[in-house]
Amino acid sequence: MSPQLAVVAPPAEPLVFSDAGPKVPQRPREVVDLLTHVNVLLKDDEPAKALELITRSRLTSPWARNAMGVCQIRLGNPHTAIRIYRALLVTGDIYFLDDSPAVFKVNFALALLMNENIPGYQKTMAGLKDEDHPYVGTVRNAVEAWRKRLNLWQRIQWFFGFPPQRHIDLGIPLGQLE
Repeated sequence: MSPQLAVVAPPAEPLVFSDAGPKVPQRPREVVDLLTHVNVLLKDDEPAKALELITRSRLTSPWARNAMGVCQIRLGNPHTAIRIYRALLVTGDIYFLDDSPAVFKVNFALALLMNENIPGYQKTMAGLKDEDHPYVGTVRNAVEAWRKRLNLWQRIQWFFGFPPQRHIDLGIPLGQLE
């Protein structure tokens, strides 16, 4: 298990509403630069270094917090990622912020899956049925391919929302920045 770095979440930037509907705040140049560096580190399989870079930056952008969640998933800390995504996506106990980017939601679904919360994963992905972000399809296909490798008993467990007693290896990088 990878070391879990302490994450102190900075205050959340609110989502912005306009005449065209809700939208995520524009990404400032420093956020774009940070995500570029983080993406390079993640491609080099260095999520701990990427998380350290994000933490040192002290940026409060939703995109920076999404990147923190991706790093935590890849470090094998889905519970920490879930806390990050709940703060980013969920209002009250159960309601998603509908205007949040699909990539945030699918990353949240992955964190739930890696934490063996099968019903949470299924419900979150069901809510993304109309999303056209390419990563939604990538995750769906990877989970379906993994699910096909389950034996009958494991498929029954999955169907009833219990985690199959099998390592979840989707064969894709877990989490995406954009």
